[in-house]
Amino acid sequence: MKLLHLSFHKGCINDFNYICEKLNYDCEILSYDKELNSNKELPPLQENDCQQYNITHDRAEKYWNIYKDYFNKFDCIITSDTAPLSRIFLQNGWSKKLIIWVCNRFDYAHGSNSGFPDKEYYELINNCKFKSNVEIIGYTLFENIYAKMKNIDIGDKVIQPSGGISDVYNNNTNKKELNDVLFIPPYHNDTIMMNLKNQIEMLGFKAYTGKYDGPCDLTNYKAVVHIPYAWSNLAFFEMFQLGIVYFIPSISFLQILKNNRNFFWSPPYVEKLLNISEWYNEEHKDLLIYFDSWEDLTNKINTLNYEEHKLKLKNFGETHIQTTLEKWKYLLDN
Repeated sequence: MKLLHLSFHKGCINDFNYICEKLNYDCEILSYDKELNSNKELPPLQENDCQQYNITHDRAEKYWNIYKDYFNKFDCIITSDTAPLSRIFLQNGWSKKLIIWVCNRFDYAHGSNSGFPDKEYYELINNCKFKSNVEIIGYTLFENIYAKMKNIDIGDKVIQPSGGISDVYNNNTNKKELNDVLFIPPYHNDTIMMNLKNQIEMLGFKAYTGKYDGPCDLTNYKAVVHIPYAWSNLAFFEMFQLGIVYFIPSISFLQILKNNRNFFWSPPYVEKLLNISEWYNEEHKDLLIYFDSWEDLTNKINTLNYEEHKLKLKNFGETHIQTTLEKWKYLLDN
């Protein structure tokens, strides 16, 4: 079976590439970045001001007319980050297999006043349940719950990222000088809501925040200290496969930290559902190191058996990858 994957996210591309490599599927890529496209002669899926994220009726028709001859070479299309890419196919009578991997809310829109999402798009997604050639799956349980909040039925299938590393990320440089440094991701809650690097340094530890060279680069650091901002992240699952230790605030301490601050959570933020996020659910509770205060974090950084914890992560990761491969194989073969 010949597959085509449309995606705007390098992490999603990496993850599905890994799945295809393990299952021996032939998969090509079409993305916003020409360098990520398998066919470098094709124009990338890109518009001014990131409007490629807002797949209006006219934009879906435009993309179909540009690429339809290319699309028809494939037996199956997969869309990920973001789900509106599926409109190109839902609106234009695609009759072969279509898999919509919902990774960042099924109706994700960039900016406002774009005319998207619109009534027709919601109808197209809601009608997928009547189409035998279409499968919609969340990459975390919240995607399916969110759709129900919008009165859209996408079913209850979930396939989490595998966390496997494909040749999209081919760097693996050993930097021993970083082995005693804590990495602080350069995201909103870690840098804008608060200066987490400064806080860690005040506790007496070396810390770095800023650009890094893909997930493999993080294996050089002692651990990652992070304040979550989303229901799920690709990096979360890469953590298992690479044995990267994460310290994150417990739910109770997260509530204290975000109080009266410019806190961000991938919308919508539903406090009572935090325990279904990948960061705080029951399945992963022993794989992250939760801290209830800065004093608690200091103690845990100093006393954790890092090698033992990394082994626990990798053991979980091996089981998780096998489960994920089985789910994808069943979905692709049936």
